[in-house]
Amino acid sequence: MLCSQTLQAVREEVQQALNVQALTRGQLDFDGAMITKPHKRPVVKDEISGERIYSDPVRGSQSRGFKKSSTPLPPNAFFLSKITKEIHLMSAAHCSLAYFAYSDSTKWRHTEIVAAYVWQCFLDKQTKAIRKKKSEILKAMVYLAMQNWRNKTLTDKELHKPKRIRELLSINEHHWVRDWLPHWNSMHQVLDGIDQKILTEVFHATNTRKSKRTA
Repeated sequence: MLCSQTLQAVREEVQQALNVQALTRGQLDFDGAMITKPHKRPVVKDEISGERIYSDPVRGSQSRGFKKSSTPLPPNAFFLSKITKEIHLMSAAHCSLAYFAYSDSTKWRHTEIVAAYVWQCFLDKQTKAIRKKKSEILKAMVYLAMQNWRNKTLTDKELHKPKRIRELLSINEHHWVRDWLPHWNSMHQVLDGIDQKILTEVFHATNTRKSKRTA
C-alpha cells in the first residue's frame, strides 16, 4: 500500500495529465523525432565549403486542424501522456472516476458511470436489505457524496455541510445522525477506495516503465 505522500504526488500528476493542453501523442512523437534523431533530417551540401548541413525540421501537417493552447507544453509532457494512456486502459468506472475527480473537461457520461458504480459498490457492502423509499433517498445522496468527495479530495474542504444535505434530502437532524450519516461516510469510503486503486495502478505502471528505461 502506498503512503499518503506518494498517493498525493501521483494524484497531482494525474490531475496535471488530464488537464494539460497538449498535442496528440503522435504529433509529439513526430516533432520530437526531428529533434532527437537528427540523422533522419534532410541533409544538404554547402556548394562553397562542401560542409554537410542539416536542414531545418519539416513539420507535418494534418487535414484537420487542432486547437493549440497559448500555454506552452510542460517539460514532462511525454510522461503525462503515458499517465493519460494508462488511465484510458482502465475499466470504464475507474477511467470515469479519474476524469470526474481530476479533469476540468469531465463529461456527464463520466458522472453517470461513476454514480452507477459507486451505488453498486455501496449496495455490495450492505448486510441488510434496503427499503425502496430509503433506497431512493440514498440514490440521491450518491451524487451529493461524489461532489463532496471530489471537493474534499482537491481542496480538503467540505462542499456540502450536513445541514445542507439534510435540507436537500428532507431529513431531520436526529434521523440524519442515526440513520443516514453512516451511509454518507460509507459512500465516501467507496470513493476513497476506488481512487486509491486508480492512483496505485498509475504509480506501478509508470514506475515499471521508468525502471525498464534505466535498467
